[in-house]
Amino acid sequence: MNLFECIRLALNSLVANKLRAFLTMLGIIIGISAVITITTLGSSVGKTLDNSFNTMGLNFIHIYIDIKPEFEDDDDVYFRPDDLFSEEFINDILTKYPDRFGWISPPVSVGTGTVDNYKDKTVTANICGIGDGNLEYQTIRILMGRDITSRDCIEERRTAVVSDVFVNQYFKNGEYPIGKTVDFICNGEETQSFTIVGVYRMKSSDKRLEPNQKESDLVTNVYVPYQTAVKIKGDTNENSYYMQILIRSGYDFDESKNILENYVNEHYKNNPRVMPVFLDPHEDMEDISIVLGIVTGVFSLIAMISLLVGGVGVMNIMLVSIIERTREIGVRKALGARNNDIRLQFVVEAIIICLIGGIIGILVGIGNGFLLELAANFYMNNIDPDIKDNLVLKIEPSVFAIIGSLLFCMMIGVFFGLYPANKAAKMNPIDALRYD
Repeated sequence: MNLFECIRLALNSLVANKLRAFLTMLGIIIGISAVITITTLGSSVGKTLDNSFNTMGLNFIHIYIDIKPEFEDDDDVYFRPDDLFSEEFINDILTKYPDRFGWISPPVSVGTGTVDNYKDKTVTANICGIGDGNLEYQTIRILMGRDITSRDCIEERRTAVVSDVFVNQYFKNGEYPIGKTVDFICNGEETQSFTIVGVYRMKSSDKRLEPNQKESDLVTNVYVPYQTAVKIKGDTNENSYYMQILIRSGYDFDESKNILENYVNEHYKNNPRVMPVFLDPHEDMEDISIVLGIVTGVFSLIAMISLLVGGVGVMNIMLVSIIERTREIGVRKALGARNNDIRLQFVVEAIIICLIGGIIGILVGIGNGFLLELAANFYMNNIDPDIKDNLVLKIEPSVFAIIGSLLFCMMIGVFFGLYPANKAAKMNPIDALRYD
């Protein structure tokens, strides 16, 4: 008997006993669907976190100055001003790589600024000095115009980026704000004039109103160049032992990291006492991915226990099927069927049961994944609408898990089908023909 004949007979047997075949497959379906759901969700969450890493404003590098190991126990070693990061050094980086890097500066508050709008109503805003990488770091989206640039900071320009809420508060409906100059009275004292170069979208979480409060009463942030804010306040910009550099979207992170490390290390190569230390947040992401992979693997192994239970069910049903088909086995042996033919027939039937159950389980598992995708994205969007711009769960079924599940189903079919098949093959044809 050839393989195709065995497959045909197995399919005919399943069609003749549809309900029993489905109940036999049920354990396999549940086990495989659980494995596929878990592995799909695990791999998709990992890829989603990785893809969202840059868009969520985490595409940056921490750099700080530390004492070299050989001087760690020396109490007389301390940071000198020329050991630290100066404003000039940071500006050198931004000037040489203006498109690749941005500086995430510590915000400088100029204070509260007020201005009367076209209705002679006072509009209040917080004026904050930031570096050219802060808005991207905070995932604040520019709606029109541009962001604060490194050139704005270095040249201490009087530029400003305002919110869409401020535009509605200050300008007439439809009036174009870019290029317009706004005169703020800062802290109730002198007037500070800024030219609007960009408008950002204010996050929903920042638009939450108090009872009886209107959006026109909101106090929004107006962002100006960092050095401009420092000059207005009259503060001296002291050197710092720590800085954050943003790697802008569109540039390879590893390549940019190497460029930055080489540049900073070159600056400190002749310093005998201190050294720069680089902290890459992507390394934390790798640790998260490893933990996520371990958790996914453990839950997948637990889910596979149900596959073994399903395999026992397959063996049980196959034994029942052999008893029911004893006369059929006797007739086939009397007509010349060999033991291997009988064995092959029942092993193939067990494999097909497991394989069909596995395919259904895979489809159910993938379907579960897409349902979870819809539910997770709906839940995240309702918690905070701003999340939908930065974090979207995208289900991507694991091809490796699908292929592995199919192979595992075939192995279960062979393993749990072999004993009933051997029992059928060893039947005495005379006894089988006399079985009632």
